[in-house]
Amino acid sequence: MYNRNFFCVILSVSLFLGLGSLAAAQAVFEIPNEQEMKKLSIEELTNQIRRDKYDFILPQVMREHNIDMWIHVMREGNVHSFGNYVNSGFYADLGSNSGVFIFMDRGGDRIERAALGRRWSSNDSSYPLPNPDPDTVEECGAYDIISEPIPRRETPGGPKTEYDYRFQGLREFVAERDPKHIALNYKHKLGPIIRTPTNDGISHTDYLLLTEELGEKYAERLVSSELLIFDYLSRPVESELVMYKRIREEFEEAFKKDFAKIVPGVTKPSDLSTGYEGGLSIRIRNGKGTRGENVVQRGDFFMIDHGAEGDYDLQGVRHRWKFGNFYEMKVEYGYVLREGETEPPPELRKLWSEGMKIRKVLDENIKVGRTAAETFEIIKRRLDEVGIIVNREQRFDKDLDPEKTQVSLDLHGLGKGSYPPRIGSLGPDYQHEMKLQMYHHFAMETFIYMPLPATEDKEDHLRLWFHDGAHATENGLVYLTPPPSEIHIIGIE
Repeated sequence: MYNRNFFCVILSVSLFLGLGSLAAAQAVFEIPNEQEMKKLSIEELTNQIRRDKYDFILPQVMREHNIDMWIHVMREGNVHSFGNYVNSGFYADLGSNSGVFIFMDRGGDRIERAALGRRWSSNDSSYPLPNPDPDTVEECGAYDIISEPIPRRETPGGPKTEYDYRFQGLREFVAERDPKHIALNYKHKLGPIIRTPTNDGISHTDYLLLTEELGEKYAERLVSSELLIFDYLSRPVESELVMYKRIREEFEEAFKKDFAKIVPGVTKPSDLSTGYEGGLSIRIRNGKGTRGENVVQRGDFFMIDHGAEGDYDLQGVRHRWKFGNFYEMKVEYGYVLREGETEPPPELRKLWSEGMKIRKVLDENIKVGRTAAETFEIIKRRLDEVGIIVNREQRFDKDLDPEKTQVSLDLHGLGKGSYPPRIGSLGPDYQHEMKLQMYHHFAMETFIYMPLPATEDKEDHLRLWFHDGAHATENGLVYLTPPPSEIHIIGIE
């Protein structure tokens, strides 16, 4: 009889897969200077990341795109997702949801950083969006020039309105530096990524006000900062890896607790600490299983996930998410033994074997320096060599070879949103044409469909979905904690 003293027997992949070569991919990546940075609080580490990104990434992206000055305008009602504290921007970098942030290349190793404009001075309850802690800009140590913040209150009576103050003094600041190419946060050629919270940048009103303040000479030098934004996001620094590792280490503890408390016939998704997908019973039990509030039963092949993506609403997670705008996610799978079983049935063991086969190909063939499109072509060839069909849609295709497993790939950015480069068939071409940079953080999102002969469950295929974070290097992929490699077996004492 089952009781709450269940234990998890970890069924090693090697017992039924023989994929010992996965061991190298599963080794935890050693981050340079990790031990010192692990001593920092989340707030301190966030400030360290902000400074490191400004020190090391800003010069790269601005000079690669021939930009002398980068202006990023934010205000309530039009907070661009790049820089947004709420969604997939870089709260970890700017430190406020209002103001005019200016980065100027004046030569040398360091980019000048300024926080100017109408930047509100506190977390006023009337502000329509959450803001970082008050005084973050002043205390983070990342800025060279900081204007006085403005209290959020009604302006005095008279002819002037907010529009008269918004960019006041910016002309002199820019003219003194005389930039030849100025990037500004508006979209031009690269459209938004569907299903993610984004906008087109500054409003038409702000654009008119800004260009009027700058004057014709500098207004004519404005270009879109869209490419800089994507390049900036796709290049994590080492301190950023420490943050992602801290998140993943919390996941590992949560997985242990969740698997240990599963009781067949009792446990529901709401009993677990999972937040994003709330996964239960990926396998359709007897043709009618759903996630919902189903309970775990004997014979269930189910998933537990932890974490979140910055592109999506964090219902059930936001109130306890403590890592600012740094996101990570991981999925693990379990199986509940039926009476008389000592391991999952053969079709599940084969499905898992196919999943690990796919992961091995990805581990070995995703490297920095190539574009996402080049990488995708290599992966398709390697998967074909091991008998896996790449399905360009996220569904089981009955018209493909009925004896071969199918996989759909959508290896999109993860840590701060679904930014490019993006390996797979989804999304616009510009996402596929960008090169993978060192430590590029992305979701190993694979949709795996294995054809299945007739069984008692009346299924024509089995499904497996992975969505854990990985980082690209010159030698292939690395992980900050071990990736999914085993089915967790729920048995009895």
